[in-house]
Amino acid sequence: MKRIVSGITPSGNASLHIANYLGAVKQFIEMARTNECFLFVADLHALTTVQNKKQLECNVETVVLDELALLQAFLTKEEFDRLTFFRQSDVPEHTELSVILSNYTPYGLIKRAHAYKDKLQKDTTEDDINMGLFCYPILMAADILLYKPDLVPVGKDQKQHVEITRDIAQRFNKTHKTKIFKLPEPYIPENVATVLGTDGKRKMSKSLGNIISIFEDEDVIKKQVMGCYTDPTRAHTTDPGHIEGNMVFTYLDFFGDPKRTEELKMLYTQGKVADVEVKQYLFERLISYFTPARKRYQELKNNPEKVKRILKDGAERASHIAQLTMKEVRSRIGITSSLSTVKTKNIVSSDEYITIEDFGRVELRVGYVEQAQNVEKSEKLIRLHVDVGEPKKRTIFTGVRGYGYTSDDFSGKQFFFVTNLMPRTMMGEESQGMILAVDGADGKPLFVSAEGLPVGSSIR
Repeated sequence: MKRIVSGITPSGNASLHIANYLGAVKQFIEMARTNECFLFVADLHALTTVQNKKQLECNVETVVLDELALLQAFLTKEEFDRLTFFRQSDVPEHTELSVILSNYTPYGLIKRAHAYKDKLQKDTTEDDINMGLFCYPILMAADILLYKPDLVPVGKDQKQHVEITRDIAQRFNKTHKTKIFKLPEPYIPENVATVLGTDGKRKMSKSLGNIISIFEDEDVIKKQVMGCYTDPTRAHTTDPGHIEGNMVFTYLDFFGDPKRTEELKMLYTQGKVADVEVKQYLFERLISYFTPARKRYQELKNNPEKVKRILKDGAERASHIAQLTMKEVRSRIGITSSLSTVKTKNIVSSDEYITIEDFGRVELRVGYVEQAQNVEKSEKLIRLHVDVGEPKKRTIFTGVRGYGYTSDDFSGKQFFFVTNLMPRTMMGEESQGMILAVDGADGKPLFVSAEGLPVGSSIR
């Protein structure tokens, strides 16, 4: 199982259409079945082009409802529950890491980014380009690196941004001699559908009026289907028609029943079926295919509290990971120090977790208990004299007499010991470690035997 991170920017004012589904959503759904997936609505990225409050609110709501409806319709409950779905702005570590990473990002690297260069080529002056757009690749790098993913699904036009992310991560890791940031790979499946709009000429876009919607009313979708480009050379129904470049058959290749689609293709090339009949079949297939998603959309739209709970749960799960990463980053760059007075307010406290580096500092060794004694004046303690492979033997206390243990349960036996704990004073003596135990079914600690293992050997 791999970790996948992806985002969708609510910059357009349209509901998702079939090209969005075929080009991105469908692939993400397939990956979510067998991988650990994080999907966020990149509302902060949308600010580069949308700076109207009502429009942005509408865009975000539309994307959230559309995405959730499709995900819940095509994933099982178990598969959906494994998915982490959230809003970018609900996890403040995205912006914090973006600010930090901007100090490790060369100006020239960002000037070469497509987002910036493409804007300049559209008769836009540098004075009209905001810094949000210019720094877009840095925020995208933060979006990705926070979660240490293996793969980032992107279109070919976004591949450069993943490469920039890798460059930034490498610079940070090299500067601080660390491996905090994993270098993600772009995931660009070869079979991703690139679908033209209903005009058969340009990319599907609401602004171009060449889309087929998923969640609009049926009469709207039918009108869009009936406006599809077919074969302009075909003057009469009895004229042989062409399949290639005919958008109705292009869409049927994805949504039609294969057997019926092939039959209609044959009839069409023989002049035995009308355009309107083929379009009617496409309309029926689209409605049938997306009926579960359309039904789920209405349920979610009528239950905003349920949507909020999904987003809240997603933000909390994402924050678990993001806060752990930022704890590592702050410590590594020097922001966290002995003079730190303000703790970050966490949705879920990162103090509940330790990092891999923290865990790596725990030293476990096989120890032989040469002697065990019940401690007088204590109803709980047993004193262990332990050989852990060092010149001097250690004295280690364990408070388990209350569970029915006696000194005979330990003397002459081997167990696992934590040997790099700070010493603790117990009954006037220093305890120089801890014997390792696991929880028993009845709450009684159980000690793991290390019989037969080399005394003093480290556990890794």
